[in-house]
Amino acid sequence: MFTGFALLVFVPVALAQLSNVVVVDFEGAVVQSAEGKRSSEKFDVTVKAKQNELGKKQQELDDQQKKLQNGARTLSEEAKASLQRDIDRRTTELQRLNEDAQKELGVMRDELLRPIADRASAILNAMAKESNYTLVIDISNPETNVIWKNPKNDVTEELIKRIDASAPKETAKPAAAPATNKPTPPAPKPTTPATPKE
Repeated sequence: MFTGFALLVFVPVALAQLSNVVVVDFEGAVVQSAEGKRSSEKFDVTVKAKQNELGKKQQELDDQQKKLQNGARTLSEEAKASLQRDIDRRTTELQRLNEDAQKELGVMRDELLRPIADRASAILNAMAKESNYTLVIDISNPETNVIWKNPKNDVTEELIKRIDASAPKETAKPAAAPATNKPTPPAPKPTTPATPKE
């Protein structure tokens, strides 16, 4: 959930005048925008890498615990004590790695989505002024407690369109070199057998 954004746009008026109320899934709009999807894909790649790293550490810890359990009757007291110290060390290391990963992923997600969310917040405020909204409710916030909404009052799709329209343009790729009549030489054959992929 994003924090620090102006997700509730309110113009003080009498309750009887609250006739132009709309809802928006602000977080959904940010993530579902074209730029948000690209950022989410990049974030997911990092999450998967962290999960694999932590999974390997967890498996190593599990292996040591099984080794201690299986050798309860056969290992010497010194060997069991050594194994227990190793298990304790691995447990502490895994906890630290997990905490570090959570912090790192949190910072990364904020860095990826914050610029989009800032722009979306400004766009939403502009939409409120443009359409004379009296109240904009962010239904992505679990504290909003919205029980029901009329789809006609949902401006999420419009916000996504405007986020995409305001996205920085990607740098144009250089034009391809003009084709020549010279035949393309065949790629050189490797002099050594290619190493098979694992």
